[in-house]
Amino acid sequence: MDRYTKAFVVASLAYFLLAAVLGAWMGSATPAGWVPFAHIHFNLLGFMSMMIFGVGYFILPRFNGRTLHWPSWVPLHFYVANIGLIGMVATAPERPSTGFALFAGLSVVSVAMFVINLGATMLIAPAVEEEEEEIPARPQAPPAPPPPSSPQVDIHPDMRVGEILTRWPQTVEVFVANGFASLGNPEHREQVKQIPITLRMACQRHNVDLEPMVARLAAAAGGEPRAAAAGGGAGTGPSGGGGRRGGLSRGEPIRPDSVLGDILAAYPETEKVFKRYYGAGCFSCPGQATESVKQSAMMHNVNEKEILTELNRAAGF
Repeated sequence: MDRYTKAFVVASLAYFLLAAVLGAWMGSATPAGWVPFAHIHFNLLGFMSMMIFGVGYFILPRFNGRTLHWPSWVPLHFYVANIGLIGMVATAPERPSTGFALFAGLSVVSVAMFVINLGATMLIAPAVEEEEEEIPARPQAPPAPPPPSSPQVDIHPDMRVGEILTRWPQTVEVFVANGFASLGNPEHREQVKQIPITLRMACQRHNVDLEPMVARLAAAAGGEPRAAAAGGGAGTGPSGGGGRRGGLSRGEPIRPDSVLGDILAAYPETEKVFKRYYGAGCFSCPGQATESVKQSAMMHNVNEKEILTELNRAAGF
């Protein structure tokens, strides 16, 4: 959370405490006439509204994959909302009065600022940013290799584990026998089918030799592995092959709209960058299949340009 988004949440908790104190006063004695007004408004415009302001500013733009339309409004909104509420409570004994009307008007303005800013964020498409000059131009993908003439099992290092398990269920025994014991659990197996993790990535994490594993899986599937047609099988360096993987091929730069799962499949070496910024939980999250770098950076409150630069550096650009 940024400074003022967090400030709204802190202010909300402070008003909640004040409202509780005034409520206890009201229940134990006969308070001054302004106390019930203050109790109600500290709860409504203080606790509830400011909690909504803080959480809404942080979550809703990220859930929509956008930045806040007018971020410069947030500090102004914070001061207008607090001045309006405190001013209303301070002038409550005098109401109706010009002072009370002025502070009440500020409270209405603060609500309007929130509604307009978030409404514009969700309903108005953001302008296309033209600031990707430092990222190399996307080269043309290499032509797809011709289909094999001999009947071979199409299992290769960059195939997703979920696809292998779906197409050849009998391969689960090979996985379990070679260190992937968790795949023996049917529930975990179904979860893995939803995660875009490739055989190459899985073998790296479990310290399993890749080429023998491919051969074992192909044998279990009833044939021989596909001939290495994408960089001789290793494919772990910048020049090591690897055909098209979803929306990203090895040799292409990583862009803001690149999907996390595709990045990890094309460039397993970027795992250390994601782990540093997002934590180890990133690698078992189904969001890998749909979230882009831009969306994930917003969700984790990470600077998009910073992580994009580090991802491209790890990928060899």
